[in-house]
Amino acid sequence: MLAGFHSVGLSADPILTVIQRAAAAGYDAIELNAETLPWTGPHVTPATPPEERAAIREAAALNGLVISAVGAHVAMVEDDAEARRKAIAFVDGCTDLAVDVGAPVVHILSGPAPAGVPEATAWKWFADAVVATSSHADSRGVSLAIEAIAGHLFHRIDDYSRLAADLGAGIKVNFDPSHLIVQGEDPARLVAEHGPDIVHVHMKDGAGRYPAFTFPLLGQGAIDFAGLVKDLRGAGYDGVLSVEYEAQVYGFRETGDEILVNGRNYLKDLTI
Repeated sequence: MLAGFHSVGLSADPILTVIQRAAAAGYDAIELNAETLPWTGPHVTPATPPEERAAIREAAALNGLVISAVGAHVAMVEDDAEARRKAIAFVDGCTDLAVDVGAPVVHILSGPAPAGVPEATAWKWFADAVVATSSHADSRGVSLAIEAIAGHLFHRIDDYSRLAADLGAGIKVNFDPSHLIVQGEDPARLVAEHGPDIVHVHMKDGAGRYPAFTFPLLGQGAIDFAGLVKDLRGAGYDGVLSVEYEAQVYGFRETGDEILVNGRNYLKDLTI
């Protein structure tokens, strides 16, 4: 497996700087953040100009990194048809960007269920969005993967099987065990049930129980990463383990160098 770093962990740095720093810290891959979060903005978006896309691809190659994925996280079940249309366009734009930079995976989320909307209605909106964005991704040779997020419409392990049954087709998984563990779910069950569908993996620890939870430093939460990596190997996964650092939101204070080095050191025994 390859050791990856999610660019959101160094959100204050320009993406070309993140690429250089990740390579210097010994990573094999870089994941590009396209999500606007409460505490930071994205490194790339569908509006990223062609010359910057080319520079990102060239910088990754010169620094010996593969670009593992684009995190195209945007709420896709808002109670407004135009907002849902724009969300689909955003994801499709991220897919086009992924092609330009050479990333094989784009991953999405549902967003929270809108207040006052029946769950079945919001679920259909998300299913329709997955069909649309997956169709575009397939046409461009990119894997469109779904991440289950605590507090969102699509949040449980069972949601993967439910959506696949509704669509009558297989779906891809961006596996983030942190969002499962804080809901009291066993991340190993997702690997057991959907291992062949996993195309990208986030390394982020979790502690507590939603909504009172944290994403602490790797190794300081409740996740058995060694066991999960063993299970992933058994399921045939040989891709990237991407360190997604969000511990600063929960009061942890590490420098950029510490984030990089500590994450890479944690992966050393897992990626050999």
